[in-house]
Amino acid sequence: MTWVAIMIAAAFLQAAKDAFLKKAMADVDVVAATWSYCLATSVFLGIMVLYAGFPEVGPGFWWLVAVSGAFGAVNLLLYSTAIRASDLSLTLPMLTLSPLFMLVTSPLMIGEFPDAAGLVGIFLIVAGSYVLNLKLLIHGVFAPFKALLVHKGPRIMLLVAFLWSLCANIDRMGLNASSPVAWVFCAYAATTVMLTPLVFWRSSGVLAQIAKTPRAIAAAGVCEAVSVAFQMIALTMTLVPYVIAVKRLSAVFGVLLGALVFREKGLSERLAGAALMVAGVFFIALLG
Repeated sequence: MTWVAIMIAAAFLQAAKDAFLKKAMADVDVVAATWSYCLATSVFLGIMVLYAGFPEVGPGFWWLVAVSGAFGAVNLLLYSTAIRASDLSLTLPMLTLSPLFMLVTSPLMIGEFPDAAGLVGIFLIVAGSYVLNLKLLIHGVFAPFKALLVHKGPRIMLLVAFLWSLCANIDRMGLNASSPVAWVFCAYAATTVMLTPLVFWRSSGVLAQIAKTPRAIAAAGVCEAVSVAFQMIALTMTLVPYVIAVKRLSAVFGVLLGALVFREKGLSERLAGAALMVAGVFFIALLG
């Protein structure tokens, strides 16, 4: 299916974006790096809009842009707070639950629900993305869920996963009122605008920090711009939960890039998780 190929490419670009951001954050703090890559993404999406042209927009479009920008800014702030508050091995697995949240939010917000094969595929992808992190779970297999009771970071990240499930449905509404590139450009521009006062309040010497690693930030922006444009195109072709579930393949590509670029270990131990995720894509693409 065409949308599956598009989302596999989008997932790879997401992983590449994370790799560039990781490199940038060696010299730039998390908040400044996040804002700067959002700004870069907006610029590159703006160039796409200039090339493609801005379409006529439907009723409620600008209200959806404002809501998306607000959600985006809050999500990024919560994300940064979560990874500062607790170990990554406890917080990041919470994000794998966003496709499951969409089994509730998508029917309520836009009337979409997967068929039986699609449900199996989503659960396989969620399970696979969790298994990818088992080597990191030094506190035990069920540590992320136990941590909800005692750690601030996982609780915040669980909220982020839920809010992301809402944002994906808002994307579908925005697409119905415009075009893929125009919508995602406006959404990212709104997020960047809303983050700007916060970034300059919380981070000192933002521009000086960015000047230390402009290429990595620009590369992250390019990868994100193309990735989210692909995602918006895919959303016009199939159900929102399917698109977001396949997007989780970025975890597989992230493991591969971590091993190749950052010499991270544990590649062989994570092949089981990758296999589960690929099986999930098979169920969604060929049987769903």
